[in-house]
Amino acid sequence: MSSEMINSSYYVGFEGEPELTLIYENLNDRYELRLWNGYFETLLDCMFEQVTDQSGILYEYSIYEGWYEESPWEIKNIKEAIQLFKSFDATKLTEDRVKVSKNIIATLPALASDIVTFLEQAITNGNRVFIVYE
Repeated sequence: MSSEMINSSYYVGFEGEPELTLIYENLNDRYELRLWNGYFETLLDCMFEQVTDQSGILYEYSIYEGWYEESPWEIKNIKEAIQLFKSFDATKLTEDRVKVSKNIIATLPALASDIVTFLEQAITNGNRVFIVYE
């Protein structure tokens, strides 16, 4: 019997807005982390201020490709993505960034942590991870 485990806490209240879903699955189960695209894009924008190596997910985002052009899009280097999201530090954001996105910024540390946990579980289970953009 297969089952779906869906965490949509970062999309609740944004129904009808652009959605991004991280997915991994095995023979019996499917795991999803559903996000409001505004949270994800703001998180990535903030990381541009903090990360010098803009490869992987940051690179795809910067050229508006990856999941924007091909959905589902596979995260090829999950370990690199884990390190990226672990490196997020809201205390290092500029005042301007915080002023522009104050309500969103408050959610980003928990979101980054939940993305790390999701990706680590996928690696532990030997699964590939995909981003679906709707």
